[in-house]
Amino acid sequence: MPIPAEIEIKLRMDDFIAIRAALVSAGAQALGSDRELNMFFDRPDKSLHADGAGLRLRWLWHNQAVEPQALLTWKGRAVSSVMHHRPSLDISVHPPGQMADMLVVLGFVQTLAFEKLRESWRLETSRIELDQLPELGNFVEIEGPTEAAVLTMQKRLGLFGRPIEPHTYIALVEQHLHDHPADDNTLRFNRSG
Repeated sequence: MPIPAEIEIKLRMDDFIAIRAALVSAGAQALGSDRELNMFFDRPDKSLHADGAGLRLRWLWHNQAVEPQALLTWKGRAVSSVMHHRPSLDISVHPPGQMADMLVVLGFVQTLAFEKLRESWRLETSRIELDQLPELGNFVEIEGPTEAAVLTMQKRLGLFGRPIEPHTYIALVEQHLHDHPADDNTLRFNRSG
């Protein structure tokens, strides 16, 4: 059985004003907003990372929910492309805290974590995410069933010609935490403001 593929591009944005207007004008469906905590796990020898794979536990509070939902995701080695194109498997898990504990009991170690605010939209066969990461800024992700569908949606939303961010969020966070170490290796929004 083939593993589903994730095909997407990521674009840096100053703000989301123009893209929100384009989404509304195109008739996109607003799916709500999430506050996320993304925790990444690996084997002690970092062999998942060495193989180009990843294991993420995402806690998400949808539309300001009090209790988080959780999604465990495995991502395989990326296919060589200008887009992020890689096999990906997701499973909903409950309760979230026990899944993190289970990964540790199974021998995985948490390598880093980061918070993210995400606003989700759907337009035809594409999903458009407006993401804000602490200290890293704003990004738009366009995910679709094929590279052609993603490029078509990029043009339709007036984003064609913008440079594609080649790095994954985890790579951007790893670099930021290397340059600005945090005690718990977690990139968080400033809670004092």
